[in-house]
Amino acid sequence: MKKRILLLASDDYSLYVLIEKNLKWIGFDVTTILPNRVNFRYKNFFQRLTHWFRKLIDGDDSYKRKLKEIHITKSLVKEIDSYNQFDYCLVIRADFFHPNILYKAKEKSGFIASYHYDGLRRNPSIYNRIPIFDRFYVFDEEDLIADGQIETYLSHNFYFDYNKEQGDSLYDVYFLGYYAKSREQFLFDFLKIAKRCLESVKFQIVFSPENIDRMSDYEKHGIECLTDIIPFNEYLKKIERTKFVVDFVIGDHKGLSFRVFEGIKYQKKVITTNTNIIKYDFYTPNNFYVLDHDTLDEKALLKFVNTPYRPIDESIRLKYSFSYWIKDVLNME
Repeated sequence: MKKRILLLASDDYSLYVLIEKNLKWIGFDVTTILPNRVNFRYKNFFQRLTHWFRKLIDGDDSYKRKLKEIHITKSLVKEIDSYNQFDYCLVIRADFFHPNILYKAKEKSGFIASYHYDGLRRNPSIYNRIPIFDRFYVFDEEDLIADGQIETYLSHNFYFDYNKEQGDSLYDVYFLGYYAKSREQFLFDFLKIAKRCLESVKFQIVFSPENIDRMSDYEKHGIECLTDIIPFNEYLKKIERTKFVVDFVIGDHKGLSFRVFEGIKYQKKVITTNTNIIKYDFYTPNNFYVLDHDTLDEKALLKFVNTPYRPIDESIRLKYSFSYWIKDVLNME
């Protein structure tokens, strides 16, 4: 009989679609809960009037946000309660869910685990949710906590292993990321060198409304600027067809991004700014080039590009697959 798992996830670039697909591929019966599936409507004219009055007088939009949070919480608690018991519950980005939702998910599950693929300090609301879980996993070793009240466990990102399709190369180098001031100049400087070393270089940056004014500067550097998020599945199709994966980490991240593990899956070389990569068992200088802004070296990059890829031992590669990862996270024997 298939194990039943409840998946709670945010809709960040539709990552949940691939998690759900991989869970089904390895034999789980999956039920997925997303907070943005709940439609909000004012209950009456008074609520609508109160919102517009506060927004007009004080510029305060919190009244509607609070009403929406209450409505989503009640709706999802009711939805989860309508299901029979689950064997497991996996929560991705628990900070997107009100504690009442998480408590209900725990009540309905034999084992509940959370994975947080962002720094805890970037999302302070997460700390009061950690004790709800049987296991709470972080991807950054600096977020390990064991103070007697809360405890976190170290994990890592992964690659999806339900398919291994790969077409002909479209790009020599491809990078997709959100706008981040902390890596801006480094990205510009590397792009100049990459264009001299390689023929086809494709950089795409996603801008939120408050950063739109920075787009023109990026466009001057030949970077494609986007305002809509590219779904994770579409992004992976580009990664499948690039020769080299580029990984510019956000300044306060120490854990390895998904890009590194995509390189492992597709057996592609990775150019990364994350110095922690040298600590991992898959690391070899043939396959992973560590970028340092202060020592950008065109000759060294060219040497790396022209050095043959060294195949990673299959037993090591499999350790970083989703199928291996989920068994570890759910404490499955």
